[in-house]
Formats: sequence, C-alpha cells, structure tokens
Amino acid sequence: MSGSGGRMQHWLQAEKEKMRDMSVRQKISYILTYYWLYIAGILTAVILIVFFIHRMFFSIKDFWFYGMFANTMENGGNESDLWYDFVDYADFDTTQKKVEMNSRTFFDPTVSGGTNNSYYQAFVALVESGDLDTVVMGTEALKGIGSSGRLLDLSDEKCADLMKKYSDRIITCIPYDEEYSEESVPVGIDVSDSLLCTKYHLYEEDCALGISAYTDRIESVETFLDFLFSEEEGSTDNG
Repeated sequence: MSGSGGRMQHWLQAEKEKMRDMSVRQKISYILTYYWLYIAGILTAVILIVFFIHRMFFSIKDFWFYGMFANTMENGGNESDLWYDFVDYADFDTTQKKVEMNSRTFFDPTVSGGTNNSYYQAFVALVESGDLDTVVMGTEALKGIGSSGRLLDLSDEKCADLMKKYSDRIITCIPYDEEYSEESVPVGIDVSDSLLCTKYHLYEEDCALGISAYTDRIESVETFLDFLFSEEEGSTDNG
C-alpha cells in the first residue's frame, strides 16, 4: 500500500509540475484531453449509484391498478388517453401509488406455440408476483388463460358483487386441472361493448376481462369495470 501511495504522490507531483505555468484554460484543456475517459467513468459510476439508490429507496413501488391489454395494436399504455381518463375517473393520486397499463403484449394460448414467447413469460411472472390485476384479450384466448388456473375464479366470495353486477356477461371455461373442477368455472367478463372498443378502439371484435388469480385489489378492478361502462350507463340514464 505504501508503494502504491508513493507512486500516486509522485504522479500527482509530476502533474502539478506540468501544469504549474499553464493558465486556467490550458489546465482545463490538458485535463480534458488526457483524462476525459477517467472523468466519464467516474461520472457514469456516480449517476448509476444515484439511480439505484433512488430506485431502491425513493421510487414508487405499490400500485393502485395494473392492467394488461394483450394483442392490440392501439396505444392503451401509460399516459395514453385511456390511462389519463381512468386515473381521473378513479381519482388516483399517482404520486402515492402507480397506475400501470401495458398494451404491448402479444400471445395467444389457443394456437400452437402461442405461449412460447417472452410476452407470455412476463405475463406469468406478473400474475405470480401479485402485481397484475387484470388482463384483457379476445374471449377464446382469455378462456385459454383461465383454463390454466391463472385467472381468478369469479365464484369466489370476494367477487360476489362482480358476479351479481355482471351476471349477464360472465365467461366460463373448463379447467385443465380436473381435480379443481370438471365443470365450467367463471373466469371472465365480456367487455366487447365497453369503452375499450367504442371509445379507445383497442379491440374491434369481442374481448373479455379476466382477473389475476393472485391480485388483492378487487376494489380497483371493480372501479375499472365501472369506468369501462360509465358512458354507456350515463347515456342510458339521460335517455
């Protein structure tokens, strides 16, 4: 260590001698010419450290709502019209928790190899982490997801209000796991005539909403469904 310290001291002294008679501008030019790479490395390290500290201790981690809109070419993601309108409708404070929307996911469990991609793996990870609340996709595709056990069984008592309110929209499927049930299980809600289609045009044909099997934000899902049918109800009342 003493040898390294001595060499460093000798180097610093030599550099001081080189720059002793230079003007301030010449010193800056000399340092930037010969040491810019080291300076860039140090700055990058500092920026990364600050970034990770901010992510670990100061960034918002919890969600008000996390929705996935699969197999659409329209923008239904963060800061889209859909996102802004829902945040406003629900009166969510996004400085406290996040509202996350993902409309850049493509997979179809009803076709061969339809789940052999990174989108599906990301979907599974979100479900199993408990982060995801809802997924919307074509009705048959949603049934395929439901059969795998990754969507909430809407006959669960915590979905009693949803089952009652949307009883005429319930979509069922047969689970792959016959030990769970050999009969049809309610796993989705038809939203084909909701704002997702009529206003935001994320889907042109039938689509359905399923609830993640591990979400604990059923109230946020109920709020989202109320939002999806809000204009339709308003026009009915006005009529």
